[in-house]
Formats: sequence, C-alpha cells, structure tokens
Amino acid sequence: MSSAPTVKAEGDEIVIRLPRSEAHGLMVALSECPCRAVKSNATKTIRNRLSKALGRLISR
Repeated sequence: MSSAPTVKAEGDEIVIRLPRSEAHGLMVALSECPCRAVKSNATKTIRNRLSKALGRLISR
C-alpha cells in the first residue's frame, strides 16, 4: 500500500513526498502545454529540471 503525497517545509526547503508509482503521472503533468500562450522561461526551466530528476529516480 502506498502513502498519500505530502508537501511540507523543512527549514528553508520544501519537501514533496509521493509514492514512486505516481512519479510518472507527475512527469506527464509537468510536460509543456501545447497551447500558444506566453510561458515564463523560468517556470519552464523548473518544470524541466523537476521532470528530469523524476525520470532519473524512476529509472533506478
């Protein structure tokens, strides 16, 4: 049985915990939106970095 995702602060850091089985779904949710709306490069970079980190963890 997997635990529910949690988000909490630990000092100056935010910690997100989620079951490994939900990591791929989060990667999909972080993928770039196909719409033509203006998007921030800063948030695009954050999404890409988080998605790549999740991919590395899934492959272990």
